[in-house]
Amino acid sequence: MRTGVRNYGDVRSLLLVIVGLLVVAAVVSAVVWVSVVRNPSKEFLQKTQDELIKLTGLGAPVVNAMDARYIDADGDLIADSPAEAASLIDPPTLFFSYVTSEDAQPFKDAFADLMAYVSRQTGRPVEYVVFESTEKQLIALRDGKLHLTAFNTGGVPIAVNAAGFVPVSLLAGGDNRGFYKMQIIVPADSPIKTVADLKGRELAFTDASSNSGYKAPLVALKEKFDLLPGRDYGIRYSGGQDASIDGIAKKSFEAAAVASDVLKRSVGAGLIKESDFRVIHESADFPSAAFGYAHQLKPELAAKLRESLNSFDWTGTSVATYFSNAGQSRFAAADYKVDWEQVRRIDDGIGYAHRLPE
Repeated sequence: MRTGVRNYGDVRSLLLVIVGLLVVAAVVSAVVWVSVVRNPSKEFLQKTQDELIKLTGLGAPVVNAMDARYIDADGDLIADSPAEAASLIDPPTLFFSYVTSEDAQPFKDAFADLMAYVSRQTGRPVEYVVFESTEKQLIALRDGKLHLTAFNTGGVPIAVNAAGFVPVSLLAGGDNRGFYKMQIIVPADSPIKTVADLKGRELAFTDASSNSGYKAPLVALKEKFDLLPGRDYGIRYSGGQDASIDGIAKKSFEAAAVASDVLKRSVGAGLIKESDFRVIHESADFPSAAFGYAHQLKPELAAKLRESLNSFDWTGTSVATYFSNAGQSRFAAADYKVDWEQVRRIDDGIGYAHRLPE
């Protein structure tokens, strides 16, 4: 009996100790929550802001240049064709891809007629290749496993500098030589009326490789409006332009940065109505997605690909059908050195280094 009482007392004492520890832990948690979440210190806020700015690259500008493996003798900022015959490639089958997307089937269908035309012009089959990421697309191009391709505006400079991409054409329509604007949009009934109203709100970006969906808005908000991520507004990632636009249509995003041509295409396709959103900021013009080829192709083949892009008539083709909602109806000649000057400046400004893993 005495043993049982002693055991009961021991258990009771142990329970009291545990309860005491739980109370202390609860108090500590409450203090941490109040000091860090509800009433964060200036030091905590500054550290959080610094980390976010570091992640976005705004605090670490770079000076990008062409990879040492390439030569640019004519000063057009594009890799020249290799001088050594052993470095040239002449693939029996040409591999083509458009901008990386979660669902590549619409692009495969859209470019069916272009691939058929290139096949007739070059006398060899053309196959569409799907990549899981832009990085893998870039590596395939650099390694000679992708021959004809396209990159979104923000992906072109790294493709040129790190993967030997030769831009030839961009998407154009009517008198538009192939340019679009970065726009920040909000739901039509949003209380956000101006860019200044983004303070304390959340802005949706697409991904770090996108000019209109990430890099351009970051720089514009900092340089023109003195707004910094973390300090003034929060950020979230949608994964793509379509997802950002859908988030505004469904009011699941407070604001989103998108490309005006993609937004037009989404309106035309019925994915969002013009009455669903408002534009609170619009940038100057940026060049559209660029089409081109791998620099190490044999000059004869490269010339045929360039001519194919320059002479392709969109009339009545699958390409025209897909891009008509954005008002794009033809290819226009790309001038990388001039057209992408602002995009290259933005890359340097946010520390977006033009490097690829070996």
